[in-house]
Amino acid sequence: MNSIEEILSRWKQFDWEKKLKNVLGKKVKLVEERIECLKNSRERTSIWKLVLTDGTEFIPIVLKIYKLPLKENHRLEINMYQKAYYIYHEIMPRLYWLEPNVNGNETWMFTECLKPLRGQIKLAPNHLERIIPTVAKFHAKTFDNQFVRHADLFDTSLPHFDSEEKVKERTKGVKKAMENLDLAMKDPNLKELVEPRYKIIKRILKKGPVFFPEITKSGQCLIHGDLHVHNICCENANDDEENWKVSLIDWESAKHYPCWYDLVVLVELLIDFRWDWQQSEEEIRSQCVQVYCQEMLKYGITFSEDPLNLLKKAYLQRTLEKKLSSHLQKVLDGGKSTLLKRYLEKIEVWGKELGLY
Repeated sequence: MNSIEEILSRWKQFDWEKKLKNVLGKKVKLVEERIECLKNSRERTSIWKLVLTDGTEFIPIVLKIYKLPLKENHRLEINMYQKAYYIYHEIMPRLYWLEPNVNGNETWMFTECLKPLRGQIKLAPNHLERIIPTVAKFHAKTFDNQFVRHADLFDTSLPHFDSEEKVKERTKGVKKAMENLDLAMKDPNLKELVEPRYKIIKRILKKGPVFFPEITKSGQCLIHGDLHVHNICCENANDDEENWKVSLIDWESAKHYPCWYDLVVLVELLIDFRWDWQQSEEEIRSQCVQVYCQEMLKYGITFSEDPLNLLKKAYLQRTLEKKLSSHLQKVLDGGKSTLLKRYLEKIEVWGKELGLY
């Protein structure tokens, strides 16, 4: 594990105050007593919040430490800051400095520290309508043919939905879901939940691994891939401001995928977690899709199929190819899943509605 003492030692060794002075355009000093650990796992990444001062104001920055050899998702995130920032600078933190070969096997990256959305406001459904315009603007930059225009900005490790690797991954996930369904029928903690839908879901899974080719045909682009509220920042999140200045952080899960996958995480999974939203879920879902389509239209992008159905299809595709098996496994291993019941219910209801059985 990285430590405060190590950060202080390396700070002096690499003379980062001088380097950051050149980047920020003013002399700064590290406030040693305000170093805060946000996440620390030596085998993966360590994340720290540092505070600099120029003598009159405090400047928070983020230090992210990656251990070498870089994993593909870490290499991808670094690439996003080094190259793709060129087109996403409005919605990404600024890269201040990247130092390779620290401690011989680590890369240390210093970025702008943006204001998290969480803690500023209690998230209500109407707040999603102030986040979605930024998501649409982000998607539009690489939507379909626009991606080719910017392809040189992305690392070769960028996952693609229709790549051979992802096809194998989906095939494996569907097979694992079928195996776990069978195991669930023998498990006293799961049988009662799974049994009423067992035959239907087995029948659906046999149609995989791609259940809805139309979500791919509806348009692919660079997506964030992990677009939950923890990864959303905003400089002016309050009910008096209609046009929020939204930014996105944590780019490790970026990929070239159907655009609706981001909406699944931002909207649909939030509904799944928020029981207090579920009585109005159809209204929330429809309004969010309408706002997204209105924003995409500003960039000349339309959808030939009902967008609400595309969101539902992306949700089911994501669930059937990966999430169903992993949440079944979690319970089979003795853990708990707050989403499994919702997954099973929506596979049954939306599966019938969308013609899977």
